[in-house]
Amino acid sequence: MPFPVTTQGSQQAQQPQKHYGITSPISLASPKENDCILTQKLIETLKPFGVFEEEEELQRRILILGKLNNLVKEWIREISEIKV
Repeated sequence: MPFPVTTQGSQQAQQPQKHYGITSPISLASPKENDCILTQKLIETLKPFGVFEEEEELQRRILILGKLNNLVKEWIREISEIKV
């Protein structure tokens, strides 16, 4: 859920930026070129260890979570009807 970031001074007239989480981000600056290079090196280092999810695994997880979500909603509905 996004929480708007509020600023002080003349910037209040501008639309506040949104962020996720309880606290605001440490920095809103874009990553430096060196950061991007290091991130790419880290990804290449981790790939052989199989830490990244394949597209097929992602789709299966989404399907299962959707089914679980429907079961929970159905269970809540049944419990609510019993309590009434």
